[in-house]
Amino acid sequence: MMRKTLLSLALVGMIATAAMAVGPAVGPAGCLRGPLANTPLGKTIAGCFGRVITLRSDLNVTAEQRQKIRDVVMSHRSEIAATAKSVRDQRVALRDLVRSDQADTAQIRAAADALGQAVSDAAVKAVALRGEIAPLLNDDQRATIDKFLTENDAAINAFLDSVIKGS
Repeated sequence: MMRKTLLSLALVGMIATAAMAVGPAVGPAGCLRGPLANTPLGKTIAGCFGRVITLRSDLNVTAEQRQKIRDVVMSHRSEIAATAKSVRDQRVALRDLVRSDQADTAQIRAAADALGQAVSDAAVKAVALRGEIAPLLNDDQRATIDKFLTENDAAINAFLDSVIKGS
């Protein structure tokens, strides 16, 4: 489950990064606008953002839960920041190599391996955080998160299927 979550989040991040490189922007009320707005990619990105916004309201987190979750996150703040920075630094290093005229396959593979290790470290830390936060949520809230992940995965899979089929 965590692997699917991380892969989904990584895929959404890659799609969003690719979309931003092409030049779309978020307009009023979070609507995607620009060259991708009415494309399958734009609709997938907008749908993912919409599901995140809906998830937040559907969870109905109480003030007490919010405070406890905040306390957990804040107690690990420096670890979370360091882990996120490592993933970002490795992603940027890989991106820069891919864009370089001098990079060879071995360098690109080494940078991709380093990014994979950073993502692996982040997954291990995420599991530890989940172990502290999940018990703070009730069964309905955990089911809502599961439904969110399933819907997000389905939307991304549908987009990728349409790209593969060329439609």
